[in-house]
Amino acid sequence: MKKIIFSFAIMIFGVFAPISLKALDNPDFIDLYVILKQIDQINQVIDTYKKDPHKSQETALYADQKNDLMKELATKIVSHKEKIGINIEQNKTDQEKIKQKLQVSEQTKDIYALMSDKISLDSLWLDQSMYEFLEKLRKKIDFFSQKDDVVKIVSPYLLQFAQKKAQKYSLPTELKEAQKHTLQTQLNHYQTKLETYMEILSYIQKNAQEVLPQNAAMNIGMEWVLEKIDHYIPLNTSNLGIAKVILSLVMLMILLGCRKIVARIIMKLIDFFIKFTRHNQEIQNKIRNDIIAPISAFLLIWSFAIALDILYYPNFPSPKIEVWFGVVYIALIAWFVISLLKGYGTAFITTIAQKSTDGFRKEVINLILKILYFIVIVFALLVILKHLGFNISAIVASLGIGGLAVALAVKDMLANFFASVMLLFDNSFSQGDWIVCGDIEGSVVEMGLRRTTIRTFDNAMLFVPNSELANKSIRNWNRRKVGRRIKMSVGLTYDSTREQLQKCVKEIREMLLNNPNISKDTDERGSIDYQLIVKKDIISMDDYLGYKSTLFVFVDEFADSSINILIYCFTKTVVWGEFLKVQEEVMLEIMRIVQADGLSFAFPSQSVYVESLPKPA
Repeated sequence: MKKIIFSFAIMIFGVFAPISLKALDNPDFIDLYVILKQIDQINQVIDTYKKDPHKSQETALYADQKNDLMKELATKIVSHKEKIGINIEQNKTDQEKIKQKLQVSEQTKDIYALMSDKISLDSLWLDQSMYEFLEKLRKKIDFFSQKDDVVKIVSPYLLQFAQKKAQKYSLPTELKEAQKHTLQTQLNHYQTKLETYMEILSYIQKNAQEVLPQNAAMNIGMEWVLEKIDHYIPLNTSNLGIAKVILSLVMLMILLGCRKIVARIIMKLIDFFIKFTRHNQEIQNKIRNDIIAPISAFLLIWSFAIALDILYYPNFPSPKIEVWFGVVYIALIAWFVISLLKGYGTAFITTIAQKSTDGFRKEVINLILKILYFIVIVFALLVILKHLGFNISAIVASLGIGGLAVALAVKDMLANFFASVMLLFDNSFSQGDWIVCGDIEGSVVEMGLRRTTIRTFDNAMLFVPNSELANKSIRNWNRRKVGRRIKMSVGLTYDSTREQLQKCVKEIREMLLNNPNISKDTDERGSIDYQLIVKKDIISMDDYLGYKSTLFVFVDEFADSSINILIYCFTKTVVWGEFLKVQEEVMLEIMRIVQADGLSFAFPSQSVYVESLPKPA
């Protein structure tokens, strides 16, 4: 995708490039076979120079020329303007003729002719195989092909040539010296051609990206644009380094400027196909903002990759750089998919649950979403490992074979590790939360892979294994937004009248309802994340977020020594110090109301009745 759009951009830059004039200036394009023969000839020269110690230093110059020819060949393979240059029909005809001559040579036992014809036949077979390879590349590789597609085509032919190389020729000893010299020369040419073809195939396999059509399209206007930029630079530069830097910066600024436009276009397409959130514009806007983040990040990284490609032109960036760019792309795609699931996925499954009439369990929705998140993350990790060159099958197999022994040896450690993963996945508590788990109570300091550190209220430090926390119920006092409970029983004496009790209860209730620090049903709720808004029909929102506004004031009990009034309410604050202050205010107000109504607080007492007393003496 990157290469396709990049090619389009370069073609726009070079829209005025005289591409067609170049074709007119050179009406006869160079055949690919001519380039093959030129590489073959250079290899023959290099082999000759290697034998001469005085000319061995000149081989580096020819090696550079050979590399340039290989690059030219790679970029022209998929172009249909250049002919392959091998007359395959004539090649097959020549092979048939040589096969017939071989039969005659075998009958006449002409060793020299037999040897010469075998070498010629193998040389023709090399040309035929190379023709088939080039033709297959042209047919199979299209504009959307990837490097792996090229490698799959190259590998079988490279294997055939390697097998051919393994076949050794031995010259018969009974031949004359002149015949031996002629055969040796012919054999050297054949072996050089074989090594040349193998070298070309290896180069294409290693630099498969140079063969791809999108890279060829990229090169159409790139050189012209760079030359034009270099022409207007008031500096004499032998290479196009400054021009490449300027073009790279210009492309980077253009792509970064178009980043928001492209992201909006993608979001418009998503909104066009996904219709079930249109009824709530607020939810749709929040989902859109979450999804734009990974898209924008992807386009940002992609823009830098394009700029880097220009700087490296005509070569390609280091494979290591490409690999890490690929890792970032995979991570961003996983982020994008998770964002889609969090937004549209949640809304979609909730819509299905609302329409379901066959007893669909709404509790399953959250589990389904968490499983989908887990699958996406695991799949992304596996793809990243494969992209980095790891053998995924071997990793899975090793986990199956050696995993059992390791699991038995470090059972407790693994239990704590997976417990930490589950605690993080369930989001049971966070750093700084006040939790209670069995006999453990305190504030969470840190959660590690093996244990969780908790600071108790008497300032002691506890180190609790994660498996213990995962296997017990956890009471998290910080997971509440509004509502810390006030529960008390006010005892009044039995000489209180019915009217006094009713008036007292009514005044206490009104006092609580008018108190701004006491939570009520009419209080406004804070802003809610869109992911929870779409879940409002499948979970209790107030209970999930931690809003409590229950308020009760009733005559509750005829106790042994008092008539008890139950007072049950929640403060708005959940902070301990603020809660104690509000509770104090409420208690003082209750005392005032009781005194104003002429009532008295009861206290535990016991009445003793004496039926008779002894008579005085």
